[in-house]
Amino acid sequence: MNLLLIVSAIAGFGCAIGHSYLSERYILRPLYAATNGSRILENPVNRRLMYAMWHLPSIAWSLVAAATLWMFFAPQWFDATASTLLLYFGIGIYMPAALWNAIAFRGPHVGNILLTIASLALWFGVNV
Repeated sequence: MNLLLIVSAIAGFGCAIGHSYLSERYILRPLYAATNGSRILENPVNRRLMYAMWHLPSIAWSLVAAATLWMFFAPQWFDATASTLLLYFGIGIYMPAALWNAIAFRGPHVGNILLTIASLALWFGVNV
């Protein structure tokens, strides 16, 4: 294991924190403030559900980043099977999110750059 695992974890945590904080501030709060008569957004259950689903990717990225840090600081807990599982799960979480982000923004964006760095650093950090 090497320092690429730290890079992957930092990129994963950075993307998760940025996604949650910035989207809360610039998307969700204005959206909830200006319901414009939308019956969907006036329902408190729908608001809580939308809030939870919006932050779900950040939770997944944080969990993968935390497991990556755990792999770096406590490698004795990770045998070949656990390392492979984290590798596939981590890349399976990071890379599709990076691709969908690139498609949605139609080009480079800090989110897809950080997620790609997290994915590649995890791949090379485990396989080196």
